Amino acid sequence: MSYLGGGGPGGLGPQGSDSKNLVLAMVLCVAILFGFEYFWAAPQREALQAQQKAKAQTEQQLKQAAGADAASGAAAAPAKAIPATEAIAQSARVTFDNPQIDGTINLAGARFDDLSLKAHRQTVKKDSPEVRLLSPDGAEHHLDAVFGWEGVVGASSVWTAPAGAKLTPDNPITLTHDTGDGLTIERTISVDDKFVFTIEDKITNAGAATRELTPFATVRRTGLPDDFIPNQIVHQGLMGVFGGEKLIKREARYQDAEKHAKEKLRGKKLADERILAEPSVGGWMGISDHYWLTAILPDQKEKMAVFFDARPEGTQTNFRASYTGEKRGLAKGQTLTHTQRFYAGAKTVDLLQSYEKSLSLPMFDKAVDWGFLEFLTRPLFWLLDHFGAWFGNFGLAIMATTVVVKILLFPLVNQSFEAMSKMKKIQPKMQEIQKRFENDKPRQQQEMLKLYQTEKINPVAGCVPILLQIPIFYALYKVLTVTIEMRHAPFFGWIQDLSAKDPTSWVNLFGILPFDISALTSLPVVGAIFAVGVFPILYGVTMWGVQSLSPPPPDPIQKQVFAILPWMFVFLFAGFASGLVIYWVWSNILTIAQQYVIMRKNGVETELDKLIAKWRGKPATDSGVAK
Repeated sequence: MSYLGGGGPGGLGPQGSDSKNLVLAMVLCVAILFGFEYFWAAPQREALQAQQKAKAQTEQQLKQAAGADAASGAAAAPAKAIPATEAIAQSARVTFDNPQIDGTINLAGARFDDLSLKAHRQTVKKDSPEVRLLSPDGAEHHLDAVFGWEGVVGASSVWTAPAGAKLTPDNPITLTHDTGDGLTIERTISVDDKFVFTIEDKITNAGAATRELTPFATVRRTGLPDDFIPNQIVHQGLMGVFGGEKLIKREARYQDAEKHAKEKLRGKKLADERILAEPSVGGWMGISDHYWLTAILPDQKEKMAVFFDARPEGTQTNFRASYTGEKRGLAKGQTLTHTQRFYAGAKTVDLLQSYEKSLSLPMFDKAVDWGFLEFLTRPLFWLLDHFGAWFGNFGLAIMATTVVVKILLFPLVNQSFEAMSKMKKIQPKMQEIQKRFENDKPRQQQEMLKLYQTEKINPVAGCVPILLQIPIFYALYKVLTVTIEMRHAPFFGWIQDLSAKDPTSWVNLFGILPFDISALTSLPVVGAIFAVGVFPILYGVTMWGVQSLSPPPPDPIQKQVFAILPWMFVFLFAGFASGLVIYWVWSNILTIAQQYVIMRKNGVETELDKLIAKWRGKPATDSGVAK
């Protein structure tokens, strides 16, 4: 099992141990192979097909339920979505701009529904458009945020702005709204130099009676994001931190919310039910995508009711994360002030943490999905982030982090390699016992156990590094997948995006032949064969190198299984982010060096020694040193 960088006994025990080792090897291999197939390869490959199938099913359900919707008073299906730029041109707006974002605020409802991220492009190409995060209602991939007062100011209330007003970090703007029944509202909006807007409402009651006012805010999305790909390893959907007795992280994936909306559509008496409803004092709530976050940041002393909801809207689902605050009384002639904030931007870890401290936002950096191995993912990210800043290259940061992990695991791995060296050294004695007692398995096992005791060898010691490296590998895979720091980060040469798979392919000789192979790599099932690039092949080679230093299993079936594993993993890793494959190639290289030095130190000849001697045309000695 040393193909995972840790080494193992290779099945060099008695016959019973051989069988157990083979079972262990197969279980681990199958777990890794199918686990990552489930978490990564299959979702990536089948995402578009799944989306198309789900959309077709929803459209069919809508047709069948059209009469029921009309009878129940459900809203009619909206008109076909239009491009965001066209929807923006249809309403009066105020522009905003800072070093990170630009866009406009819709004066109908004072809605935040037009925002793009300056520092993030849709692709790695220099002329690629900015990532659009917010889009107006009725536009393609609608996502917006509304802040108002129940029964007084909502998403359709018309606001007035000063002529030529423009919101910048140095220039707040003030919008005004007159309800026509004695209430006037002055809304001052400011923006910092990153992603946070501050909304301060000053409400004056000029009427004759006391008014009761309840603040609310909601983030709304219609349909799934343009770049949505189902991925079990990263949360995408409704998210927040709130709760009655204790503030905790709450989540509802898009898929689960869509299921809730379909149940409403089928008439399961869910019209007034929500996915989640919780009282809370403080907290935050919103919609989290793979790399982006839109979140409402209420006053942290506000008593409120928080809701996650999803409802059918045409052929799509309308997702909502919202809250209603504490009811306030406003007597004649009195004025009240209410402040809340809105985050719309990238989930950059250090920025989330800075807002968590400066705005006292509970667990705001958990907008990044650290997962159940948070005790591993956070330290690994810390290493990657600091090495990235130091080297100025995230690929080098991955390699440096790999070295640190190897150093931390060195004592256990070194002990394992020592055990492997001893196992390989006594292999002739083991084969002699197996041959001598070939027809007497109980006696064979007894003699094997005596040999282990005499040589002071633990035949399963080599499995320890495997058990240690699997969670570390998963944690690193998690970090590289969920954090934005590796998105569009270049390495060297042809690797211009460490978060994407190796773009080269053996079909066109890794780019030497001038033709595009994207049509071949997109084919179902067989596409993975054509998508194998340089680094997945290097992984297969280094995996074979690690295996060549391990004791070869005596059982022919087990030996064949190990022989084909490098090629199996070549195709599996072809769909992984290149940053992850670079990590594993480099890890294998370090493992080969460490394992080779230890075996030479113990006077053990390896398969690699034999191969090197063969290439040099010289025989190898028993110690592995060519004559």
